[in-house]
Amino acid sequence: MKQRTKRKLGKERLNSLTEGVYAVVMTLMLLSVIDDIEAPGIDINHLPEILRDLWPKFAAFFISFFVAGSMWIGENVVLDDLAHVDVRFLYLKVGTLLSVTLLGFSGTLLGEHPEHWLVEVLYGLNMIIMYLGTWLTVHYALHNGLIEQRPDNANLLHSIRRRVLIAVFGLSVATLLSFWNPIYSFRLFMLLAVSFSISSLLFSFEWATINEEDN
Repeated sequence: MKQRTKRKLGKERLNSLTEGVYAVVMTLMLLSVIDDIEAPGIDINHLPEILRDLWPKFAAFFISFFVAGSMWIGENVVLDDLAHVDVRFLYLKVGTLLSVTLLGFSGTLLGEHPEHWLVEVLYGLNMIIMYLGTWLTVHYALHNGLIEQRPDNANLLHSIRRRVLIAVFGLSVATLLSFWNPIYSFRLFMLLAVSFSISSLLFSFEWATINEEDN
């Protein structure tokens, strides 16, 4: 009886799908704000007051945009190190991308109703699922030989997993906080988004430490 082996697939189509999903989601998240500015009856002479009233929507947009942007950076690092993919990995990745597309909905809902605890919970759960999906794909790739074995990528990929777990912890705290005070939860989501962005800038994945003996 022949032993079946996993089918090895190229990663080019996955690259294209991932880029397309992030590009569309990160663009469409701004449409809800644009729709309000272009709504009938808007008096442009009162633009400062209009923008002040729209600050929750702008805040929700920037939170979602920077979180999605940080995830996109991590996705690029992982995809660059993939030697190939298999069907199970593709299912994990599609599930993660589904949670990314839902961010457009939960982010818009957050901007509309930042004072409602259930909205904060849905948004927090959406982001937690996104990060856990990223961790699962990295974990699967590492343990199933999909990652190119290079001296410099072991520490880098472990760093991604560590950051994901830290993010999940912070997002879980913000989500639980919504049961007590949704506005404080909203502000913590904003703080976490800024922290993720600064962390990605100061501790860029491309600056991963390489041992001298590996050079």
